[in-house]
Amino acid sequence: MFVKVFEDEEIAKPFLRALLKVDIEQVHVVSEARQQADPRKKFIRFDVMVKEDGKDGVGRVFDLEMQMVDTQELPLRARYYQGICDVATLASSSKYTELKEQYVIFLCPEDIFGQERPIYEFENREKNDHSLTLGDLTYKIFCNFSKYDKVTDESVRDYLKYFATDKATTAATQEIQSRVDFYHRDPKTRSDYMLFEDMLAEERDEGREEGRTEANRQLAKGFRDAGVDPALIAKQTGLTKEEILAL
Repeated sequence: MFVKVFEDEEIAKPFLRALLKVDIEQVHVVSEARQQADPRKKFIRFDVMVKEDGKDGVGRVFDLEMQMVDTQELPLRARYYQGICDVATLASSSKYTELKEQYVIFLCPEDIFGQERPIYEFENREKNDHSLTLGDLTYKIFCNFSKYDKVTDESVRDYLKYFATDKATTAATQEIQSRVDFYHRDPKTRSDYMLFEDMLAEERDEGREEGRTEANRQLAKGFRDAGVDPALIAKQTGLTKEEILAL
């Protein structure tokens, strides 16, 4: 539902303006954007990607991710998402100086850093002099909306409160709620939602199978390096002797 509602730029744009305190005018939203040019590399699906329409093409890029479960790898996922965003926005003939600001924003119901803060903002800084920034124009932001009451900025607090409680108390969050109500009643959205759930279930099954296969490979490699007969390893893991010897 978050993806469906925030694919509307009139919903996404005011939220980004409030959270980031940046002036955003013309944008377009790519909901559920899929990215990975190389089929051998890890494929990802962005929840909501907002691209600013710059004078010479794509301007700043904002990736919004609603993450309801702490998978213990969100900072690393943010790193990967940022890299994929750069690949997607920089043409082969472009210069590095054409890279624009990029924000990866995770909205979470819990504090993954354990500091009891509602918002964590990261950018690359020099280790021994934190006043010196790298200037690579990349920012990672994690919002812990369960701590919305600690936010001093009223406009941001209202958004986070809505994410935490589903209570719309301002014009902006009431607009979100009206979209949610509409999509709950909309037959096509319900059909799309069920299809999306099926896709996610299939991806989870594929991920589990991939994990089991990789575990088998690592187990087989360990036994092979320990001198165990490859034929015996093949019998126990289901891998071929050729696959085992190639590990």
